[in-house]
Amino acid sequence: MPVVTIRHDKLVELLGEDVSFDELAHELIPMLGSDVERIDEREGVIETEFFPNRPDLYSVEGVARALKGFMGLETGLPDYPVGDAGIRARVEESVLDERPCLALAVVRGVELDEWDLEHLMEFQEHLHWVIGRDRRKAAIGIHDLDAVEPPLRYLAVDPDDEGWAFEPLDHPGEEMTPREVLKRHEKGREYGHLVGERVPILADEEGPISMPPIINAERTRVTEDTTDLLIDVTGTGWRPVLDALHVIACNLAERGARIERVEIVGAYERVTPTMELDVWDVPVREARRLLGIDLSGRELEELLARARHEAVFVPEGERELREFPLPDHLHVESDWRELPPVLYDEDVVRAFVGPWRTNILHEWDLIEDAGIMYNYARFEPRPPRVYTESRPDREREFINVVRDALARLKFVEVNSLTLTSPEVNYRRMRLEPDGRAVRIANPIQKEYTIVRTWILPSLLRFLSDNRHRPYPQRVFEVGEVAERDEGAETGARDRWHLGLALAGPGAGFSEVKSVVEALLRELDIDGWEVREADHPSFINGRCAEVLASGLKLGFFGEIHPEVLESFELEVPVAAGEFEIPALRRAAGW
Repeated sequence: MPVVTIRHDKLVELLGEDVSFDELAHELIPMLGSDVERIDEREGVIETEFFPNRPDLYSVEGVARALKGFMGLETGLPDYPVGDAGIRARVEESVLDERPCLALAVVRGVELDEWDLEHLMEFQEHLHWVIGRDRRKAAIGIHDLDAVEPPLRYLAVDPDDEGWAFEPLDHPGEEMTPREVLKRHEKGREYGHLVGERVPILADEEGPISMPPIINAERTRVTEDTTDLLIDVTGTGWRPVLDALHVIACNLAERGARIERVEIVGAYERVTPTMELDVWDVPVREARRLLGIDLSGRELEELLARARHEAVFVPEGERELREFPLPDHLHVESDWRELPPVLYDEDVVRAFVGPWRTNILHEWDLIEDAGIMYNYARFEPRPPRVYTESRPDREREFINVVRDALARLKFVEVNSLTLTSPEVNYRRMRLEPDGRAVRIANPIQKEYTIVRTWILPSLLRFLSDNRHRPYPQRVFEVGEVAERDEGAETGARDRWHLGLALAGPGAGFSEVKSVVEALLRELDIDGWEVREADHPSFINGRCAEVLASGLKLGFFGEIHPEVLESFELEVPVAAGEFEIPALRRAAGW
C-alpha cells in the first residue's frame, strides 16, 4: 500500500484547528482506517498507509477533508468553485487506436513550497499506481499553465519524426525525438512497453508538452513559482481517467485553489472535469444490521454527512424528498428531483457522493463510511453468538511434519506461483502437452496461462533464477497442483505435492536416493520399495519410483541434460516429486 507522508504543520493549516501532533498521530488519523508506519515528532512527520480503495486520502489535502468531517468541523459536500478555463483541446483520430481517452483540468491559485511540490509529485505517483495500474490505464501530467500556449492537440505521431522532438523532464537542453525518449530517457525505458508503433503526443502551439504515458516536457515543469496548473490525464478507458483527474483536482481545491473546465473537441466532445455526483439509497435497517448499532435515520444521515457526502433522510412510505439544494458546481446526470422514487418500503438515506470518492461501488461502502464516522473506538466488543471449536487440519499437520523433516535434512523451502505456461510445465521438461492442464480463461500474460500439473518445473525455474548463488543448493516446495481428469471436458482435481531438488557438482542419483530414504524414515513409512522407472525428464536408467503397499508415492532421479540446458543450468540436478495424500496414507495419518 502507498505510504503517505503527512506534515503536522501542513495538516493543521488545512484543518484550521490547532490539533496536537500526538492526537493526530495516535487518535485521529488511525481512525480513518490507516496504518501509521512511522512517527517523528521532532520532524513533525507522520507516515501512514491507506488502503488502495481510498486514493482520495493519498495526500495531506484529502486527509484534511476527511478529518474535518470526522472531527465535526465541516460536514456535507465541500464547496469547490468550478469555472470555465476558456481552453480548447482537439483530439485527433490518429490517437484513438493508441491511447484514446483524454481529460483535462485547470487549477488556479495553487501555492507551492518545496515540500508541497515534492508531496504533489508523490501524490501523482500514488495515483499512477492505484488508479492508473502503473500508468497502463491512466497516466497524469501536471504542467505550469503559464508555460502552455493553447489551443492544445492530442494525436499519435511517428516516433522517428524530428518535427515532434522536445526536451523531456530532467534533460534540459537535450532535445529528443519520441524514439530517443523511449531509448535514452529512464522513464522511456521503464514505460516504453505501454506505447505502440505510434506514440501519443499532447502539444500546444509551440510543440509537445507531454508524451503520455512516459514524460512531460521540461518547458512546462512545475516549480515553487507556479500558481496555475494544467492537469492532463490520458488512458485506455474513461472511468480510471476521470477518476484520476477528479481526485487530484479536488484535493488541490481543498487548499483553496479554483478548478476550471476544459473543452475537448474533435474525435469526441467532452467537457472535463465533469464533477458528476453518484446517488445512492442506503437502507437504515441494513446499516443497523451490518454495524450492530441502533441507528435512527437522522443519525445515519448525520454520519454520512460527516463522511463528506450530502445526505437526506427519507422516511418509510415518503416519495417526495424535502428541499435539498446542491452546490452549483456539482450535478448528477439529470436534476436530482427527477431521479427515480425511493425503491424501498423502509427508511433510507439518499446520499450524493462526490467525484473524488472513487471507491463507492455498493451501499455497503457508504455504511462502512458511517461506521468510520461513528468511531470504531465506540463500538462495544461482544463475543460471537455461535460457538465453534477449532481443531488442527490433519493434512496441514502432516505437511508441517514433511517440512520439518526436510529442514532437518538442510533443505530450504521455496514458494512459487501455481500458474505457469505449457512451455515451462511441458516442453522444457521434454514432455508434450496432454490436454490435462487447467487453462486460464483470460490470462493477463503469456507466461501464466495454465495451472501447473507438477512442482519440479517450478523448482528448476527457481534454480535457474538463482544460478549465480553458491552451490550446492538444496530446495523443496510443498504446494498445490491441478489436473483435469483424462477425457473430461470440465472439472479438475487439485492436490498437494512435494518437490525437492539438489543442484551442484556432486548431485546425482545416489544423493537424492539417500535423501528420499531419510525422508521416508522420518515419516515412519514402512515396507516401501524402490523400482526402476522411465521418465522423459530424467536420464534413462537413473530414475526410480517409490511404492508402499502397492501405492505409488512418487519418483526421483537425475534430471536429463536437455532439461538442464532448457533452464540454462550448468551443474547436475537430482530431484524428486511425491504426492502428499499418498505419503500421508502410507504414514498412517
